[in-house]
Amino acid sequence: MRPLILAAIAPLALAPLILAPVRSDAGAQIMASERGTVSQVVDGTRTTVDYHRPRARGRTALFGTLVKWGETWTPGANQATTLAVTKDVTIGGTPVPRGKYSVWFVTARGDWELVLDPDTTRFHTQRPRARPGQVRLTVRPEKRPFVEVLTWSFPEVSATGTTLAMQWDTVYVPLRITVAPTHHAAVGGDAAARVVGRYRMRPQRPPAPAGPRDTTLDEQELPPDSMTFTIRHEKGELRAVMDPPLFASESGYTDWVLLPKAGDLYVLGRFDRGELVEVMDSFALQFDVVDGRAVRFEVRAPNDALIASGSRLP
Repeated sequence: MRPLILAAIAPLALAPLILAPVRSDAGAQIMASERGTVSQVVDGTRTTVDYHRPRARGRTALFGTLVKWGETWTPGANQATTLAVTKDVTIGGTPVPRGKYSVWFVTARGDWELVLDPDTTRFHTQRPRARPGQVRLTVRPEKRPFVEVLTWSFPEVSATGTTLAMQWDTVYVPLRITVAPTHHAAVGGDAAARVVGRYRMRPQRPPAPAGPRDTTLDEQELPPDSMTFTIRHEKGELRAVMDPPLFASESGYTDWVLLPKAGDLYVLGRFDRGELVEVMDSFALQFDVVDGRAVRFEVRAPNDALIASGSRLP
């Protein structure tokens, strides 16, 4: 019986070996549309696009021909393109709950419709119909210079959001994503009155490195020995100016905002050309208040190391 059984199953066992392409690397696989991913973090919210990247390969005017007008199309190839957000966001002003979605465009000669569907397992030909759980919004394509490979990117990033863009051929579709802020700048009048004023601020000097100096590295710029830190209450926020700036060789270290944490504890946010570009929440600024008025402050690292100190000026 055993020889007969082996003779019967041998063709079945060999079939995968005959049909499978010969590869020198078991993990290698050449695809006409290779896979790509792109990701961006803004204020703790991560947005990720996972997709396969078709190429034009000599074809032009792809939209209206290869991708027909009125077609529901995933901006990619093979498996449907997916979009994942780790927190609730808005896209073009439309709320998008945290989660992962397959991405589709309903194309047209004018405005398109973006469809985010909760089923992320679809093949590119399995176009979703309208149903509960989808997010749908109108988007406006733009004309840009020709791009050979379909590309998702984040061409613009700010403290409050980012622009996610799809581009292929001469079609460019920007999606403005806004994230929920993790910081709040509003400070009440009584709390502000305790700390408003001018302070002499002195950064701590780092200890000199032991051993011979490494001449293969550029010298690190050090902050000034002291500076004037002027705090004002403006439009409900505590804004500050550092003179001279913390670093002179780079913009964005003159104008600051104090973001309240608890009591008279704050973290610093810095502005560059009028835009909040960084919240330095790894450092805490604690005021010492006497008789309702701050007389000094200390800036400390998470390990309680002293970074800088300040004392009120007359």
